[in-house]
Amino acid sequence: MPIEIVPFEPRYLKAVIRFSENTWARPRTEAFYRWRYLECPSQIGFLALEDGECLAMVWAFVQPYQVGPRRLNGLETFDWFCLPELQGSGLGVRVMQAMMNRPEFIIAAGGTEDTLKLLPRLKWRPHGELVKFTLPLEGAALSMNFKRRFGLPTSVGKAIFQALMKPWFQARPKLVIEGSDVRVASDVEPEILELYASDTGDASVRVPNPRFVSWLSSGLPNRVQFLPLHFRIRDALRGWSLTCIYRTSLGSEASIIELFAPQASEDVYTWMVSETVSAISLYRPDRVLAGASVPSVQQALHRNRFIRRGAVPIQAWWTGPADLLHPIHLTNETGDALLLPVIDKAIW
Repeated sequence: MPIEIVPFEPRYLKAVIRFSENTWARPRTEAFYRWRYLECPSQIGFLALEDGECLAMVWAFVQPYQVGPRRLNGLETFDWFCLPELQGSGLGVRVMQAMMNRPEFIIAAGGTEDTLKLLPRLKWRPHGELVKFTLPLEGAALSMNFKRRFGLPTSVGKAIFQALMKPWFQARPKLVIEGSDVRVASDVEPEILELYASDTGDASVRVPNPRFVSWLSSGLPNRVQFLPLHFRIRDALRGWSLTCIYRTSLGSEASIIELFAPQASEDVYTWMVSETVSAISLYRPDRVLAGASVPSVQQALHRNRFIRRGAVPIQAWWTGPADLLHPIHLTNETGDALLLPVIDKAIW
């Protein structure tokens, strides 16, 4: 029977489960598979099937974006993989081409070395870069890095961090913004969505999807906590952030996955980052991860003592005008950063 490229349907779930178990070290429960593959309100998958077995796949979250004055759906790709013995066969390209035949634009930030080489050959366009940052707060991950690089025992590395480095990383700027207030929200409330209905400037910005965030939360109870914050100036909502906090083998870790205020200055973003880290610190994470593709957010993270840990290119597939999506406002590595680090790194 010839290999077929088909969109995912529930009848293919058993083949997808076998593929997943041969590929990733992820939970292997019926509840996890139901949540991951059947309950997500906004995902698309394409599979390469032969005799009932999955040989390659690619997935994407369907996310709304505000692109200038227009609201468009975009696809954020993840879990693009081909069985190792079939790599080089073209099956990975075929499932991605099936995704590219859809009407939405597609965004990918980062990826494997093979991905970064292949997407330009498929005529994806470069759209800047996502700079990745980390803020060490307790020193466990940093002491492991000291051990790998310098052979220092982790106890020595952590002692050095606590004595010499921790005070510097904790000394964040305290900006005074008249009439400002920060509140913990219960969810992605309708008021947040109104931030994206106003003028978002020249950037293309992902609009939060409340059903998607609820789905993320529902699949990870007692393992992951989402912390939404509202930032107000003179009682008017000015911006918001969303942080994911989860446990790893080194303790708690936090990742800022949304940080947005329409046409905000560097000072406003610096204030938002500082307040977000202060709220996160109550959970005592070992470190805080973040990313930024626009200069104002990059500088705000830098001013809050975040360390630049590299950058990854942003690439997009779009059949419309070449400059329509420039620049793209991202604070994480699109689909992967919302889902995979939590699944792959959190303790289950």
